[in-house]
Amino acid sequence: MAMDTLLEPSVRRVHRMDRLPTWRSVGYTFNISVRFLASWAAGNGTVERADQLLRWYWRKILLSGDCALYAAGRHHFTPGAAHVVMSNHSSLLDIPAILGAVPGSVRMVTKEELFRVPVWGRALHGSGFIPLDRKNRRKAILQLERAQTTLRSGVNVWISPEGTRSRDGRLGPFKKAGFHTAMALGVPIIPAWIEGASGIIPPDQWKVRYGGRITVSFGPPVQTAHHAREDLAPLMGQVRAAILKLAGTRAAEVDAPGHALLR
Repeated sequence: MAMDTLLEPSVRRVHRMDRLPTWRSVGYTFNISVRFLASWAAGNGTVERADQLLRWYWRKILLSGDCALYAAGRHHFTPGAAHVVMSNHSSLLDIPAILGAVPGSVRMVTKEELFRVPVWGRALHGSGFIPLDRKNRRKAILQLERAQTTLRSGVNVWISPEGTRSRDGRLGPFKKAGFHTAMALGVPIIPAWIEGASGIIPPDQWKVRYGGRITVSFGPPVQTAHHAREDLAPLMGQVRAAILKLAGTRAAEVDAPGHALLR
């Protein structure tokens, strides 16, 4: 599987840890929110404008900690088509890593509480991110109807099937809602494994380890078209097995040669 070098900082301060990149990330988040809302107010709150800002955003976040980003298996995405991406989730850095690694437009299903944050929440909503109430199953199902609208527009959607970050690195039990969303539209699910993010920012911590490396590996699409409701459990098992397979093989792939897309 070919490996693409998406981001390779020229300066690598390995092993040093502090909170400065976290505070910078807060500033970048406010910056991108204000800029998108300004574009929105001017009548340019488009998918393309949001994509442009998000490309700036994920690079700034990772470069603030001298973090390298690699991706493998991006050829599994069909250009111009929408996919549901499902992966492990154990770090705050998973989101910028997915933003950088997925080819084309991508939006996230994220916890509803973030949409209540002034400025940021409004920008999240306007740019197409999808809120999810993890405590209210019925409400969550209704909220995921917005994900269907996003997918119909040709934008990829990342969903953490675990519903929250893993605290021990293991792949937790899966929630059903995201699979219902993919099945409702017959959209293929792209399995993915994110390696290295939790070593840079562990769960529930704010200190950043400089000079880290994140690799996002994508597997072949799992088709959902023509699946009936009774196929849900086998589909979930198939996606889980595909993600775990990527977790087991990524060590051999991480050192594969690739070409630099950004230095």
